[in-house]
Order: sequence, then C-alpha cells, then structure tokens
Amino acid sequence: MKLIVIYGPSAAGKHTVGRQLAKLTGYKFFYNHLTVDVVRAVFADDDLRRHDLLCDLRLRVIQEAVRYDLDMIFTVAYTFDKPSQIFMQDIINSVTVKGNSIHFVRLCPPEATLFERIGNESRRRLRKPIDREGLRGRLDDKERNLRGTIDYPSHINLDTSQLTPLQSARRIIKEFKL
Repeated sequence: MKLIVIYGPSAAGKHTVGRQLAKLTGYKFFYNHLTVDVVRAVFADDDLRRHDLLCDLRLRVIQEAVRYDLDMIFTVAYTFDKPSQIFMQDIINSVTVKGNSIHFVRLCPPEATLFERIGNESRRRLRKPIDREGLRGRLDDKERNLRGTIDYPSHINLDTSQLTPLQSARRIIKEFKL
C-alpha cells in the first residue's frame, strides 16, 4: 500500500492535483472535504469539538485502506500545530506498521495565487472556504511555520502557480516512482 499525502493552505490546489494524480495512477482519492461534509451534519464549522471527529474519521478510512492494501491519495490542510502533528504521526504509524510507504507533497503557491483562487467556483461547488479574510487569518496564524519543509522522509514541495495539475501529478509520480 502506498499513501500520498497532499497538504497545504486553502486554495493551493490539493483537490485538483489529487484528482489528477488519482486519474493517472488509479489510486483511491480521499480528499479531506469528504469528512468535513459528514461532520458538518453534527458540528458547525466554528465548533471546536469537530476536530477530534474529523481526525478519527480520516484515520479510520486510512487504516481500512491499509487493511485492504489500497493505494490512496489523501488531502489535508495540514498545519504545524500539536494536534496536527499527532494526527500525522498516527497516519504514519498506521501506514508504515506493515512496511507500506507514505509520501508527502506540500503544495506551496505564493500567497497572491491563493487569494486569486480562494473564490473560484470549483471551491464553492465543494463547499470549501471562500473567504479572503479567513484565508489571511489562516495564513498568518497556522501556515507561517510551514514556510520550509516538514521533516518527514519522502517529501517534496510543489509551487502550483508554476505547474499545471497534470504537471504536478507527473512530478509526484516521477519523484515517488508510482
């Protein structure tokens, strides 16, 4: 089993690149808003109690993919806070326990690109955040610690302002020999 974790800020292109990568590889595509939509049925977006449920659902799906040896792509708006670090370590432990591989892809376009994309129709259709002020707050608060790379083995950074989704997917395939 191989797990590709695509992460980055809102509007970086995680869903678009992940969908393209799934198309090229045949991997299952588990994007983070699938669980966001489920949890919204119980907790509002601003309800802090939702975090644990989101993490539990996501981890459980990944564990089932490991159990059935299903290659998968997972997207997440990962940040460098303690709960996110614990969640990522839980994913790593779940995947690597049986000798499977996990690869991290950080999408990191410039902030100007994020602000151009934040209100796109595709984001509206998927009920993703489209608020420019909210994006500014998230970038200032949570993303500042991710300006460099995260120290995980098997990791690359991609500037999606310079690469199309197809080019990004091809780079991932080449880098990780998928």
